Amino acid sequence: MTDYNENARISSVTREEFPADQVQIFDHIMETRKLAFMADLFGMMAHSPGALQAVASVGEHVRFHSVLDEVLREMVICTVSQEVGNFYEWCHHIHRMPDDMREAVGTPAAEDLPAPRGPALRFARMTANNETVDDALVAEIRDSLGDQGLVDLTVMVGYYQLIGTFCTTLQIPIEEGLDRPPFKK
Repeated sequence: MTDYNENARISSVTREEFPADQVQIFDHIMETRKLAFMADLFGMMAHSPGALQAVASVGEHVRFHSVLDEVLREMVICTVSQEVGNFYEWCHHIHRMPDDMREAVGTPAAEDLPAPRGPALRFARMTANNETVDDALVAEIRDSLGDQGLVDLTVMVGYYQLIGTFCTTLQIPIEEGLDRPPFKK
């Protein structure tokens, strides 16, 4: 895990700078995520409207339409973010879960939580670190979340690995006023 650097390598694109014939992409992200302003993550990705649309579409599914419950989704986001060193997403999501889960996420204790949480977080950590996930863990996840849950979980981990790469490589700054609690490791 590396230290998170916030020296943005590109600027954030505003709605006015976004191609007029594709502004519906920009507006859709604002609407679906109920944003008062375009987060720098998406604002910087807006340099490529096609990439923004494709990536945001996958994010919309895993955040708002997967079979994972809201707390588990947030715990997976934070687990993957910590594992890949993405402090941007960690700061955006750590506050979105109950206090007891916020204390557990990112620690070994989180993986001891009852199914589906514990096994899903173990799977997320292992997958984010490119470790081999054995058949027993996959079966445990399938038992608690079903095949769709296993697929949604796997796609969510991959999505947040992609977001982690984007944020750390382009050094996306964390917006002012957002709490910055440290990683648990």
